[in-house]
Amino acid sequence: MIKYYDKLILSLTEVDAHPSFLIHGLTGCKFHCYHCFNYDELIVKPHPDFYTVEDVIGYIQKQGDLFEYLLFSGGEFLLAPLDSLISDLGKIRKASPKPIIIYTTGIELEKMKKLSELKLVDGYHIDMKLPYHLLTDEDFDLIELTMGIKVKDLSLLNSLTKAIEFVVQHDAGYSRVRSVKYPFLGESAFEECREFIHELNEKYHKHVPYDANQFIYQECVKE
Repeated sequence: MIKYYDKLILSLTEVDAHPSFLIHGLTGCKFHCYHCFNYDELIVKPHPDFYTVEDVIGYIQKQGDLFEYLLFSGGEFLLAPLDSLISDLGKIRKASPKPIIIYTTGIELEKMKKLSELKLVDGYHIDMKLPYHLLTDEDFDLIELTMGIKVKDLSLLNSLTKAIEFVVQHDAGYSRVRSVKYPFLGESAFEECREFIHELNEKYHKHVPYDANQFIYQECVKE
């Protein structure tokens, strides 16, 4: 069973000013990215009170006239078991015709492929924390600073790159790639990411947007 954060958000800022219903799964995360402002609340903090998928569906049906998209985030929503993802998204698909978008780091590529194959997801907003395709074994300290994880080789980064390519290749008009302008990264890092997405769009004849979003410190969010 997937547990859901008991604060559902109607937002105008997530999808180009289109009203969206933002739903967080209490599914953990394998990363601890630099100054992540969701980590303490959604990953570390215990949640004895939570919503079930039935609770979420009830709110979706009540608020259906107020939003255009259903967004699922975390943590990393796709860390939930595949059977649970299929079950919950299938129920939500039956309850609402609104497009379903999942926010992801790309760490669960096989689940992404399966959910897309089953037509349970319309698009992915996937993070590109760094220009993964250009990293070498000399960048392990940068990876740890940015993503909060230690790596011994580049296999994870190669997998994340493949996930981004999958998102672009199979885009149906709902996906996008996103970076955060961490203060220790130069502008060239984001230009490299942008160029990589441009090349993938050219390769697959797609138009997936790339966003490099301003970094915001946790303290500013709390204030």
